[in-house]
Amino acid sequence: MTERNARLLAFIGMFPGADAEALSLLNISQKTAISEGGGLMSVRGTEQTLRKLYNLEALEKFRHAVTGTTSYGLSKLGFAYAREFDYELEHGASMNGISIERLRHYRMIALVAAQFASPIGYFKESLGIDPVGLDQLVTEHEMRAAFEPVKQGLRENKKRGKSNDYGKWRHEILVRSLNDVQEGRIEWSNLLEAHPVLYTIGYPRREESVLKPVHQPDLVVNLDRDRTKAAKNLLVEVELSKKSWENYDAILATLKAELDKPYVYKRAVYFTIGPGVETLMRKVDAAGDYGLFKSGKLVVLPICNRDGEPLQPTNRIRVEAK
Repeated sequence: MTERNARLLAFIGMFPGADAEALSLLNISQKTAISEGGGLMSVRGTEQTLRKLYNLEALEKFRHAVTGTTSYGLSKLGFAYAREFDYELEHGASMNGISIERLRHYRMIALVAAQFASPIGYFKESLGIDPVGLDQLVTEHEMRAAFEPVKQGLRENKKRGKSNDYGKWRHEILVRSLNDVQEGRIEWSNLLEAHPVLYTIGYPRREESVLKPVHQPDLVVNLDRDRTKAAKNLLVEVELSKKSWENYDAILATLKAELDKPYVYKRAVYFTIGPGVETLMRKVDAAGDYGLFKSGKLVVLPICNRDGEPLQPTNRIRVEAK
């Protein structure tokens, strides 16, 4: 077990379902007698590394019978190995319980997350973001861990006849934490570390409001280390299938309300396969006069493979003309 391999284990613990292509983006070659090292290992070379880790009983794996893609998760021993190298993985997760239907979504989230962390710098041009550390990737599991105690507390409030409105609760916490910053009790850069539940968006429930009462992103890229006032964080969604107009209207209205007051997020980016999602979102954005695309607060990018080529839709029937 090496530091390089432990980093791969840590990423798998953060993003169960990751495949060899995603992990190859983090797998840096070592210096040898015939190589300077420092570059990315190939997918095939990464598969060899993963086989070694599997033989060390650090990994669990699942091969999809249709696509032939192998997804990886950590075993109990894998978590122990990673922790020996100071990767705490407090909010790590295994593949246990992930449905086959959802596995592709988790695999694509892992691919996008690996691209953010890869030394290649995939998003320098499109988003102006340099490679980030693993500790700057806020996973669904981390957000859920912060949200669940609040959710349980609100359930108890309901039993006692008190408000169980998360949007109202979040607004109160946000106001209180902003006062703490302004009065010098906490630094701007520590706002989300002190209150990670704020990563989960929510707005008070009102009869005529289309704003979502609770919305948790697929991924957050924390860029607040040198924050002085407004947030720099990036909200990330991986959208593999198109939702309805009504759903996107609620999502875009919620994003506008959130991004107009950048206390938690500065921008949102949707990663998609094919043009369908972006086309519909632009129509909804124009109809609602949200101005998210025009302002640059919302960006839609294609999910790309290791070589930077956009992935193509696979659920299409092709019939040759006779």
